[in-house]
Amino acid sequence: MKPKVLIGVTGGIAAYKSAEVVSQLVKANCDVRVIMTEAATKFIAPLTFAALTQQKVITSIFPDSSAGGMDVIYPHLYPATEADAFAVLPATADAIAKLANGFGDDIICCSALSLKPNCKRIFCPAMNVQMWEQPVVASNARKLLKLGWHQVGPEKGRLACGTSGYGRMSAPTVIAQIILNSVF
Repeated sequence: MKPKVLIGVTGGIAAYKSAEVVSQLVKANCDVRVIMTEAATKFIAPLTFAALTQQKVITSIFPDSSAGGMDVIYPHLYPATEADAFAVLPATADAIAKLANGFGDDIICCSALSLKPNCKRIFCPAMNVQMWEQPVVASNARKLLKLGWHQVGPEKGRLACGTSGYGRMSAPTVIAQIILNSVF
């Protein structure tokens, strides 16, 4: 049986790297589903992930219609309740804060609240160095670690905004391998 991996894409410039992670997971024989915040769709189109996974991409906690499968009627529950691993990438400061504090106001946060207890939870921070160095962001990241999440990155390097420092999302190959190690 293929492991079920749920990828949550948030609204940061590093969102484009998530397509490569998804591609590698599909090639490794995982059943991959993608959920995206509305902000993420401003950086990369849901169609990209639908083409890579051959699965509908979910972008809202509200159903598209009142008829259909469980993922149509309850997008905040399915596929989250069936996932073996859930990875949020890029994990923005906003996403980290919401996840750490149990918010449920978007598809990623609601899905995180719906995960089964043994689901592997991974977050991959990516943001400006000044944001990453804020005490509140560090506190929220530590809180996720205490809640059982696994953190991948961030790495030090040149950031999209032109500055350098910690805040760069880890390489897609690194992220994909960590996800694969968690399900195989």
